[in-house]
Amino acid sequence: MNEIIDSDLDIIEEFKNIEEAAKLYDISKLPKSSGNDIRIIKIGNYDACPCIGQHVKSTGEIGAFKIISTNYSDKILRIRFKLNN
Repeated sequence: MNEIIDSDLDIIEEFKNIEEAAKLYDISKLPKSSGNDIRIIKIGNYDACPCIGQHVKSTGEIGAFKIISTNYSDKILRIRFKLNN
């Protein structure tokens, strides 16, 4: 994780209409009020997904990533982490 953060990847946003976004991404977790244009967040060539949250401009802004604890129960993995800026 810290390698990706340290590589200072650009975070790019683009918009796709809901029909096109549904063909490319899982939009089932977005609220119905998301509208007809869906924002796609791209993290370099590493990841892309629909999102309505706030984002940094590059991974380098995040700081060091440290896993504090993990728990796996009932097919749910929980990861607690801390960011050090």
